[in-house]
Amino acid sequence: MASTSSSSSTSSSSNHPHNHKSIHPHLLIHLITSITHHINSLISDHKTRKLLQTKCTSKITNIHTNNSFDFSEQTVLSNFVYGIMKAEHAIDSANPKHVEAAEHMLQAPASLSENGVTVGISNGYLICYSYFYLGLLRMVQGDAMQVAVNVLQAMVVAPWLVRAEVAPEMYRVVVEECIGELGLDIGDGDWDEDRDGFEGVREGAIRFKAWLMYYQVVGYGGSPLLMKHKSHEMRNTKACSTSSSNLYQHNHQNYVKVHPIDLQQKTNAAIVESSVSKRVFENSSLKRLQDLLMEDQSEAESIYSGTSGFGDDDFEEYADEFDRSLRTLHIAAEQQLETTITTSKSSEFWNCLEDDDEKPTWENFQISQWKHTQEKSNTRDEFIFSGENSYRVEQAEIVQKVISKLCFSEKLGQPFINDDFDDDNNNDDDDDSTTAEITAVYEMLANKPGLKYSLLKDVILDQLLMALSTSKEQGVTRASVSILSSIISSNRLVIDDIKKKGLKLHDLANALKRDVYEAVVLIYLINPSPNEIKNLELMPTLVKIICSSSCFTSNVKSLFVTPHSASLMIIQALVTAFDNSTNATHLAAITSPKVISCLVNVPRNGNLDEGASLAAILVKCMRFDGQCRYHISQLTPVSPFISLILSNHKDAIVVGLEFYHELLRMPRSSSVNLLQQLREKGGIDIMCVLLLAIQQTQQEYKLLAASLLLQLEVLEESVDKILNREVAIQTLLESLKCEEDSDLQQLAAFILSNIGGTYAWTGEPYTIAWLVKKAGLSSMSHKNIVKNIDWSDDTLQENGTEVWSGKVARHIIKLGNPVFDALKKGLKSKNKRTSRDCLTTIAWIGCEIVKGPDDLRCSACDILLSAIEQYVHPGMELEERLLACLCIYNYTFGRGMQKLTQLSEGVRESLRRLSSITWMAEELLKVADYYMPNKWRISCVHTQLLEAKYNGSGAVNSLIYYRGHLFSGYSNGSIKVWDIKGQTMTLIADFKEHKKAVTCFALLEPGNYLLSGSADKTIRVWQMFERTVECVEVITTKDSIQSLETCGEMIFAVTHNHKLKVFDSSRKAKDIFKNKNVKCIRASQGKLYIGCMDSSIQELVTGNNRQQEIKAPSKSWRMQNKPISSICLHKDWLYSASICIDGSRIKDWRRQSKAQVSIVLEKGSNVVAMSAVEDFIYLNTSCSSSNVEIWLRGTQHKVGRLSAGSKITSMLTANDMILCGTESGLIKGWIPL
Repeated sequence: MASTSSSSSTSSSSNHPHNHKSIHPHLLIHLITSITHHINSLISDHKTRKLLQTKCTSKITNIHTNNSFDFSEQTVLSNFVYGIMKAEHAIDSANPKHVEAAEHMLQAPASLSENGVTVGISNGYLICYSYFYLGLLRMVQGDAMQVAVNVLQAMVVAPWLVRAEVAPEMYRVVVEECIGELGLDIGDGDWDEDRDGFEGVREGAIRFKAWLMYYQVVGYGGSPLLMKHKSHEMRNTKACSTSSSNLYQHNHQNYVKVHPIDLQQKTNAAIVESSVSKRVFENSSLKRLQDLLMEDQSEAESIYSGTSGFGDDDFEEYADEFDRSLRTLHIAAEQQLETTITTSKSSEFWNCLEDDDEKPTWENFQISQWKHTQEKSNTRDEFIFSGENSYRVEQAEIVQKVISKLCFSEKLGQPFINDDFDDDNNNDDDDDSTTAEITAVYEMLANKPGLKYSLLKDVILDQLLMALSTSKEQGVTRASVSILSSIISSNRLVIDDIKKKGLKLHDLANALKRDVYEAVVLIYLINPSPNEIKNLELMPTLVKIICSSSCFTSNVKSLFVTPHSASLMIIQALVTAFDNSTNATHLAAITSPKVISCLVNVPRNGNLDEGASLAAILVKCMRFDGQCRYHISQLTPVSPFISLILSNHKDAIVVGLEFYHELLRMPRSSSVNLLQQLREKGGIDIMCVLLLAIQQTQQEYKLLAASLLLQLEVLEESVDKILNREVAIQTLLESLKCEEDSDLQQLAAFILSNIGGTYAWTGEPYTIAWLVKKAGLSSMSHKNIVKNIDWSDDTLQENGTEVWSGKVARHIIKLGNPVFDALKKGLKSKNKRTSRDCLTTIAWIGCEIVKGPDDLRCSACDILLSAIEQYVHPGMELEERLLACLCIYNYTFGRGMQKLTQLSEGVRESLRRLSSITWMAEELLKVADYYMPNKWRISCVHTQLLEAKYNGSGAVNSLIYYRGHLFSGYSNGSIKVWDIKGQTMTLIADFKEHKKAVTCFALLEPGNYLLSGSADKTIRVWQMFERTVECVEVITTKDSIQSLETCGEMIFAVTHNHKLKVFDSSRKAKDIFKNKNVKCIRASQGKLYIGCMDSSIQELVTGNNRQQEIKAPSKSWRMQNKPISSICLHKDWLYSASICIDGSRIKDWRRQSKAQVSIVLEKGSNVVAMSAVEDFIYLNTSCSSSNVEIWLRGTQHKVGRLSAGSKITSMLTANDMILCGTESGLIKGWIPL
């Protein structure tokens, strides 16, 4: 409870030599009387309370309205302000529900760290007022002892504030008449926050508070013993003396003369006490210890009367040495003034107080009473006080010291030292001693039946939980946690008791953040739900524990869970149990190589739970950040995860399968090495387990087991293992045909598509990239149309993929037509991912089929060809079109070439358009032309597929494909990234680092960089990291950039003043063609073609820097002073545009500088932009700036136009699509069908 929480300020004084010396009971009574007198006066004075509330909240209101702060701080502040308002309402109404609500709201500010600041206000201010108002609420409840504890805590935290503002008169009385009596230096103290001036006051408040808390525990019975005879005065303001000093003197003079109250009498004080204290204490666990002592008192009386009346059962119970120890403890405890309900036996203690020569203390009284008991013991039966008496007394002292140490939480970190013990017996570690002794006492109590022992156990748990929640001392917190962990390790059922008593997770989280790492074990053991730990911000501390090999010294030797393993299993919950966003936040903290290297060392040998937790975490890490897959493969031993698969536990097997399914998504050469390790260490056992998993686990995990089994069997290629391979393949094929379960079908298709291919280290499937390279894709501009492929990745250069693919394909095609039937069914799936993966599978299997017998190839072609050809058409992704082309080439090879006659005219037209990208399409066209000459058609109809607009960024000045996404540059300097799927464009990124308009883009092949040129006189170099584009370099120029081209590592730039600059790899600029004014440039195959303002075309060979003019300036009157506004290249043709279009093969340009093809535009029209593809030339002219004219490239006939709606400012052709950007920010796309 916050009402009893200890401030961190106690740390400086808790170890003072006087801290735990006895305080005279009269002085304690006077302290409580003085405080309650003031509190009662304040409660009855509504006007004064209202003034205090206004004074407190006005400061908060002023700061709160003038600033903006963190949400959590605002919450604490709101609890503080409304808690005080609620407290005022509770005081006026005396409604228990209102009191409880106010206390609950004041818990948050009372639990703050004293040294911090909240919303610009010192935490000391908030804590002090919170405890003071908690004291007022306790007064309403009638708990005088707790009132004093709360007020003292306010003085501990901010004595200057209590003196100056909260309660000046009460402060004076408490300091001068109570704390001053302790002999401490109370000083005068400045009126500001001078901590040194109030050190004595703080120390005195701490001492008084500690003793009051002690009496609360061991002295709790029907009423508080200290106040038994003064309850009426403290409950009734009118009965109090007007002078606190006089009252203390009165108490001091008369207290020793008060005789024990007769239980038969009904005095006014007793009536008041019973009516108030019953309500105060009925819900407190502290009453339990007093009840226990009362029971032991009656039992002791019966034993001391003799043993002749004992039966066998009585003898067995009281002969137990622990029971005798408890009775011995009671003999001592019942005689202490502070811990007994006044009875006739307490008179001896009161008498000893009258001796002025010796200071009355609990220790002195205990010794004298023990001697008195010993004298009486001589007349008792020898059975009761035999040679075991000293042992009983020793045990009783241990139990008494347990209670004492728990009440004084500052002592928890200290060992129990018995003055009678030799020093040689005290060499154990202090913390170990504390944990062991308190745990031993608890276990002894736990083994005893009966209510009294259960109640005493509860007292121990209550005090441990209180120390955990209130102490700011790390040693105290660590001791509390260690003791609770030790108790739980012996009996897991205790967890339920601790939960019922209100163990708060945030207390454990705070302890954890203060480096009490043993607290993580408690968090794990109480097994909170994920939602309960979601907002505790545990991850940083858990990572710290994982990464610290010696981050703690465990005092709990028998714990079956270590802080490291508990952290591991809590991390698993944090990264798996929430939504993707929350999981990703937690995963970001553990995916670094350092953390992963520590994580993999946490599980202990043979511990399946820890191994499974680690596997689940690593799976999530690899899915979140594929880059960590490499580190996991290098740092993770194979054996623990093989143990998961080889175990008899279904859950462990499933986690192991998931782990290897995810880990094997790596480059093929690395995955083969890992499979070899699995085969060597798993042996025949792992094969058997995988076969059983295929038969017994859920469908999803059957596929994972089949995939792993097939890959392991491919390594060996043993003839006698053919059955295993067939079972694995058939399992995958059966799931592929399962249309009822689309998820299962998709997983089977994914496994098959990549089991014969490869991956990047990021886990991205690179089988398609490997295949389209085989299909002849080489142009950088075409490669960047394909999504999620880093073409510079070394994975694509590995030779092992080809060998592995052949091995797997040979095993699969042995099953014959059922394989092709299943693939055809998957190819026709409505799920695009499934059909695409099946196309990929057909493609890599076809690379092996082409080497096989004609009968098998023809059979496969008959089944698959009709389903494959649909992927060749425009509108499909470029990689799909290329895969389909590869499949047609492989499956129609040899005798199957005649099947090309069965292809439709649309398929042949699509192959013709692909011929500029892949040589395979060109070869297929030659064969088709051989069988069916002059059967070609050209479709001139263009259909709009795409349209997207972004307002507020200006004109779209440039377009380019990079890493599978469309990039657009705008006149306001921003660059936007679009994801195109089918007929949908989705904006996925928008960044603005150029200060002026983005005018052009280009691709830099080494490193696969994107370049952007701008009117702000810079060229920015961009690179994609994990699907995020970042600027990695800025090249500064003296002029605005109009257009960019690259050739190797060289960057060519045309500036606004028509000069051509080249930047080498060191980014040094050099002017070339200084005597020419350059308008446009194009690069191809190591050559740069330059269109000049004088209508000439220049050629630069970048390898040897050789320059050549391939088209001279025109002398015709109609071409004079007409610049070359655009140059485009298609295959070996070069087209130039000005007021007309000229085109020739490049070699013919060099020979005669005369165009073979010429297109004359209408009078007064100039070409602004031009692009050429296989069938068409697209033009944007000055006379029709919002339209794209369509001309047939072969016949030079105009066949149509496309309207963009506004002036066209950029144009791009890619994958048979024509894209235009306009000055209004609109992007449109059309495709010829």
